[in-house]
Amino acid sequence: MFRPLWVVPFISLACFYSPEVPSGLSGSTGSTALSTDSSVATTSSSTSESGSTHAPTESSATASESTSTSTSAGGTTTESTTVSVDTTSEPQTSTTTGATTTSGTTGDTPCQELTVTVQPVKPHVMLVLDKSGSMLNMWDHDADPNTPTVRRWYSLYVAVNQALTDFNDELNFGMSLFPSKSALNNYNGEACLVNEDVEVPSAEFNKNAIIAALPDQNSLTIEGTTPTARGMTAALTYLKSLSPAIPRAVVLVTDGAANCSTSAVNNLQLFEAYDDNLAPLVNEAFVLDKISTWVIGIAIVNATTNLAMDGSPNGINPYEKLNELATLGGTAQVGNEKFYGVSNAIDLSSAFSNVLHAIDEQTQTCVVALDVSPIFPDKAVVKLGNVEVPRIVDCANEDGWRYVEPSPYMALELCGTACTELKLLGEADVEYGCDAD
Repeated sequence: MFRPLWVVPFISLACFYSPEVPSGLSGSTGSTALSTDSSVATTSSSTSESGSTHAPTESSATASESTSTSTSAGGTTTESTTVSVDTTSEPQTSTTTGATTTSGTTGDTPCQELTVTVQPVKPHVMLVLDKSGSMLNMWDHDADPNTPTVRRWYSLYVAVNQALTDFNDELNFGMSLFPSKSALNNYNGEACLVNEDVEVPSAEFNKNAIIAALPDQNSLTIEGTTPTARGMTAALTYLKSLSPAIPRAVVLVTDGAANCSTSAVNNLQLFEAYDDNLAPLVNEAFVLDKISTWVIGIAIVNATTNLAMDGSPNGINPYEKLNELATLGGTAQVGNEKFYGVSNAIDLSSAFSNVLHAIDEQTQTCVVALDVSPIFPDKAVVKLGNVEVPRIVDCANEDGWRYVEPSPYMALELCGTACTELKLLGEADVEYGCDAD
């Protein structure tokens, strides 16, 4: 599958100090380079003190540490340590750090030096999957009326397996089922059971764990009704527990309208009424927590449902309800159909691919995680192409840079036009200054 190449920006950080420096001692500079066709980042640094010492360092996902020390004729010592950082689900950096102490008339002045190579950010994506009894209904699997039909659950299993195969190394996946495997086809609360914790937490290379947690592809014990809000609550509660510095998203797949409201006072309300708790839940996650919800609807009919005791909400239009969720979740498509509606298994696999590709593209951020926080965060200067970028407060409405969170200042984010320019230039310089006081 072809995907556009996103050039991973890298940010080099240096620390400087402006007061008087002893004669014969020149500053240190660091430079970094990241190969976009390899997971191996190369970091190099050079230090000059009454002479020249060059110490190139190569880092990969294997943890290692090396230390070198050089002493000039004047007795000034520079020590640098190179640490290779193992790649995990957090935004990763390979960092070269050094501490130099110089003696002069102004006293000892400690300064920190950093070089950071940024790894691509892998978003957390929770698959929230409908496991209701209607997923055993038969449907078209290949858009050919002359071939046998298959069960919807069979098609969903195949589509999830293919999506995880295609995107396993690009996205962190987790999974939540609604209802849970314990749910039964009873006209009571047993049909609405959902695990409080998600079935599979988000992690790198998580395909095998998710597939193992799903009911079998040919299972005939897919039971329960459609407690979508409860499934979304479990997924969103989990995602909100993760660092907001990492993009987070939900892919909701369902073949019907939500019921099983926690506000229901009897079984009639539990099954035959639409769960109005779902829409605000999705919208709040998007507005307050920046967690988007992508909606895939299986065999959804654009019509008002009948008034009948059939275990599904009465007098509502499921098509309109899914359109509402996609809009409130920040992922509405252009046109009348805001969600991804599918009518056969081929469309289902394509919808998964389109959604995950969009998440992969849209969640590439300008967030830079740092393994070492700056000693003097207010002295930082960020430059793009030698042009200083202003420090800002509101990333949603301003162009510039900010710390993702206050102390301990472990991540930077470039916002607005600064983020766009960073992606175009492929690099930015961040200088951490030292406080003279």
